[in-house]
Amino acid sequence: MTGNAGVPLHEPTPVTAMPFLAPEAPASLPTPAAAGPVVRLPEGPGGGDPLVAAYAQRFRATCAMRTFSWGWLILGIITSLIGGIICGSVVGPEFQLDPDRSAAVHLANRLLGNPWAVLIGMSVAAFITSTLGVVLNRQTVPCGQEPWFGFLIAVAIYLPLYDPLIALGVAGGTLTLVYVAAIGFRLLAMVMGGKRGLHHALLDEPAGGWPLYTVLVPLYKERNVARNILVALGKLDYPADKLDVKFLLEADDPDTLEAITAAGIPSYAEVVVVPAGQPKTKPRACNHGLDRARGEFLVIFDAEDRPEPDQLKQAVLAFRDSEEHIVCLQAQLAYHNHNQNLLTRWFALEYNVWFRRYLDGLVALGVPIPLGGTSNHFRTRILRDIGGWDPFNVTEDCDLGVRLYMAGHHTRTLDSTTWEEANSRVGNWIRQRSRWLKGYLITHLVWGRRPWLLVAKLGPWGALGFVLSVFCVSILSALNLALWGISGVYATLLAIDLSHGHGLWELLTTRDLLQERWSWPMIYQGAGEDPVLAMMSQVFFAASVALILGNLAFILINFIAGRRPGQRGLLFAALISPLYWILLAIAAWKGMWQLIFKPHYWEKTVHGLDEGHDPN
Repeated sequence: MTGNAGVPLHEPTPVTAMPFLAPEAPASLPTPAAAGPVVRLPEGPGGGDPLVAAYAQRFRATCAMRTFSWGWLILGIITSLIGGIICGSVVGPEFQLDPDRSAAVHLANRLLGNPWAVLIGMSVAAFITSTLGVVLNRQTVPCGQEPWFGFLIAVAIYLPLYDPLIALGVAGGTLTLVYVAAIGFRLLAMVMGGKRGLHHALLDEPAGGWPLYTVLVPLYKERNVARNILVALGKLDYPADKLDVKFLLEADDPDTLEAITAAGIPSYAEVVVVPAGQPKTKPRACNHGLDRARGEFLVIFDAEDRPEPDQLKQAVLAFRDSEEHIVCLQAQLAYHNHNQNLLTRWFALEYNVWFRRYLDGLVALGVPIPLGGTSNHFRTRILRDIGGWDPFNVTEDCDLGVRLYMAGHHTRTLDSTTWEEANSRVGNWIRQRSRWLKGYLITHLVWGRRPWLLVAKLGPWGALGFVLSVFCVSILSALNLALWGISGVYATLLAIDLSHGHGLWELLTTRDLLQERWSWPMIYQGAGEDPVLAMMSQVFFAASVALILGNLAFILINFIAGRRPGQRGLLFAALISPLYWILLAIAAWKGMWQLIFKPHYWEKTVHGLDEGHDPN
């Protein structure tokens, strides 16, 4: 039997660096009459999507249908302030305040008492409120993390009243330490990673033959590239009678249905038109594909994907040789249009480092793996057991990686590559990346609803890895621009003062100089300095140095590990990769804005731009 591309599906196709059509030439296929069926799924009895309702009911505690409780946040602020007042009043005021402190500081000291007691009281109140948020809502949506966010806001209210300079030092030092911890964790994963992943040199047919394999292909407004996925599937080195392909379309997308029907639906495939409903997301469509899946194993390919022909066989043999708790294999993703422009070069560098080093490092560190959105292979039975994908999460792959780990399952990497199309236009890239970063934040909010359960399930190290590899990805992308902006301003002011003859250490550690200065000291030490402020300033300075060195290390990593055989022209892009971080910051701030106002909105990424298609 042959696929639509005219390539026998049961005969091996040689694996090369670019196994499919060149990106400059649009795919062309014959247009025979459709062989596979088109199935239109009905709406539920009351309208809408029945699978969405069933998922929300079954996984109420970990579903992203509701992302945040503002009521419990406000309650957390109030109880933290009350706890601080009570504890501070019991312990009593600070022994002696310097007379030069402001009137607001004296008033805060009289009303609230000793600052250490106030902070302890706030944290105890936050712990009690968090526990109540979980216990009282155990049958609905737990709210264990909102009170802790309220605690942070209460601290941000109190500290400036007590001492604005100390408040600034605590805020800056905390942010920098978190930033350095996340960078250090990322660097550790890079060092630990770099293994090739699971791979078989010989693709011998297993006992009992090749198993039935389900391939899900979610499509939405993909008329530009609908034919291309048929070319890619036609090149798979897997028996056609063992393929169970599901093209998943939305009810309001007749153009894609027309395009894929005209191209010819293979006999081993069916088009599934999912019922109209909200949220209109990729995971919602994938759950319908999972519901109809017949294969022992299952994989997702996007419309523009070009998997290496032997990828399914590699996955089957890897699963056969692995323990039962290995239920997911993540293949590598790479870009075939890496040299289209500077943006695609940056994107290619990022993916090469992420999939060739970082994910392997997370596996070695034993923490949850945020999956890629495509080319992840599953044991179908286990995927059904855990409920599939969260239809309300716009980065369903990251969420699923955590869900698998929480259920006691594990993920490994597969040494096989799927070639994708890198976004070549800035606006399109920002739409895609802001959705990804928003989804990472949603994933953190969902699994952080029961903080102590998270620690109990993952262990302290796994929980820390979850926070640093999920939450910090979005937050630090947003903070990166601000921190580097402040660093740039300070470096400029230092340069001005250095040009006037001042010494660097003198500028960093001395408040008063004989001549006028532009920069401010970073290290407060010596006689007359507040010991708390002096300690914080030294920690902040050490963290700042580590931050700068860590970011320079990432440039070096991009330069060394960001390349892939067959990809050229990436070295210069690696050297100027800090400019790429500006785009990441813009996307992160947009994602955080959408998290508040449009948490379930799925911004469509336009594909086919590498081939000169008009997206309109």
